[in-house]
Amino acid sequence: MSRRPLAAIGRPLAGFTLVELLVSMVIIALMVLFIAQLFDSATRVTTSHDKQADNRAQARPVFDRMALDLGQIVQRSDVSYYFKSPANMQTGNDQIAFYSAVTGYYPSPSYQSPLSLVAYRVNSDPSSAAFNKLERLGKGLHWSGVSTSYTPVVFSPLTVADTWPAATDSTAESDYELIGPQVFRFEYGYLLKSGGWATTVSDFQTVKALLVTVATIDPKTMVLVPDAKLTTLAGEMFDFADTMKGSGLRAQWQLNLNSTSTVPRSVASAIRVYSRLFPVGR
Repeated sequence: MSRRPLAAIGRPLAGFTLVELLVSMVIIALMVLFIAQLFDSATRVTTSHDKQADNRAQARPVFDRMALDLGQIVQRSDVSYYFKSPANMQTGNDQIAFYSAVTGYYPSPSYQSPLSLVAYRVNSDPSSAAFNKLERLGKGLHWSGVSTSYTPVVFSPLTVADTWPAATDSTAESDYELIGPQVFRFEYGYLLKSGGWATTVSDFQTVKALLVTVATIDPKTMVLVPDAKLTTLAGEMFDFADTMKGSGLRAQWQLNLNSTSTVPRSVASAIRVYSRLFPVGR
């Protein structure tokens, strides 16, 4: 018996209708969009992680260096320090200078004492390549009396500020080295031996530890921010106050960054704030 075509017995030929094709195209488009969003989300997460890693890489060596310097600070009532006091309030980026038993850079190879003059600052000279960057001074000192050409540790009433003006200045000076290229904000407060917190002290001997807080910006984002904008942003980040115990200043800086209109949100979100408590002396 011969076979008849399907159409001849009333059955339609197999195929897709226009509605089915449109539905398939919509589903494919949604799948492509979903996959693209997944890739975009993964890219943002990776970029954010890289920026955080860059910021942590900046903060860690700075804090490690400070721990070594402050851990070997010379604690004597007859030597001078440069620090925040009622007579030296230091609004904005802070500075500190002190004697420490760490190796420094010596002006000559002879008569080296075991002490150095150490200082930290954020460079404020717009003409300097280190502008808005954290610097460290590590000036090796000679023994007292060996030569009139070099200045050793000075004792009261002589001061660090009068003897080494560069240690208490915030502009360019050849003895400084760049230690935090992405650190643009530097602030510290005092934990007292009495257990309280203080913004300033009259006697450094009353200090048990320094609470240091820094703000860092990753290298890729930093090149997008003009120096003037970065200076303005640093000025918006509050100074330490007696009531800012522990992580209080870090939390306040984060609020400042969340509300700033100085830089785009994408830039502000790339900035990280870190704090560490440094015992003074041993």
